[in-house]
Amino acid sequence: MPFQTERLTLRAYNGDADLDNLLRLYDDALVQPSILLAPLKPLSPAYKEKLQKDMDNITFGAVIALTSTGEFIGQSVLNIPEPKNRDASVGICLLPEFWSRGYGTEAMLFTVDHAFRWYGLHRVSLTVWAVNERAVGVYKRLGFVIEGRKREAIWMDTKWVDILSMGVLRSEWAALHWGEQAQSLRPIEHV
Repeated sequence: MPFQTERLTLRAYNGDADLDNLLRLYDDALVQPSILLAPLKPLSPAYKEKLQKDMDNITFGAVIALTSTGEFIGQSVLNIPEPKNRDASVGICLLPEFWSRGYGTEAMLFTVDHAFRWYGLHRVSLTVWAVNERAVGVYKRLGFVIEGRKREAIWMDTKWVDILSMGVLRSEWAALHWGEQAQSLRPIEHV
């Protein structure tokens, strides 16, 4: 069953066509430096095997498509490595031709809200390169705060770049996005 936002459909991965699209996403010269720590290089078709394994091992993963056309535009992922702590890492990634249209904000809003409502999480975390000012701005507007900075951690395009750790707590998300509903929320005891 796919999920829908105002303009987007977030659906399960569906075979080779999605793996081809994910390879195209990860192999894009504008996308790759912001999601992979390795040096920029062309990815071979064999990289699809790694993508498949990654998709099989995440808590929540979805292809992001335009609802109006079904066109692939990116992916959204949520991983809960230690359920006891109810802390997930989240990430979205879009093809460059879909940047600056609000799709990333819409996908992140859905994914984080879904994480708190359906997985009973206490917090959601992410890492972002400090030079990705557009993404940092989106995360701040959604309620994430900078919790740490790893200085000069990545060599990127002839310079050192900081990695930011950001997070949002369930109570902060509820106050910002759920309004009056937030007042009636009781703590969740189990994941």
